[in-house]
Amino acid sequence: MSTIRAIRLDVDGRITDLEVPAGDGLSAALRLVVDGWVEIAHYGRPDGSHRLSVAVDSDGFAREKQPNLFATSMVAAVRLQQLRYPLVGDVVLLGALNHALQHTDVPKPVREVLPQIVNALKPRYTAATS
Repeated sequence: MSTIRAIRLDVDGRITDLEVPAGDGLSAALRLVVDGWVEIAHYGRPDGSHRLSVAVDSDGFAREKQPNLFATSMVAAVRLQQLRYPLVGDVVLLGALNHALQHTDVPKPVREVLPQIVNALKPRYTAATS
């Protein structure tokens, strides 16, 4: 079975590298990580570049999960535009869909820059949520 390199980004900014199954086992594996039913949103810039997918608990708002300001900021950076809503709960970052409509590994630039982004935002977001 092939796997996808993903990243779990918790509401407190903790980053965890993951390997999740590609294909049929993906939703079940993600359900355990996001602690709920999975919804995968696809984001990118208007020109189609810098694409990223994000798996969240589809009932996160109803279950009153905490806002994930780190993941929301990451998506805004990819899109070059703020979201109209915050992502909530722990999320999983995945690579965009390929030509066969299968998710891919998180892009290397995202993997490399994410720790710096989180560290830069931690003082602001920790103060905002305490």
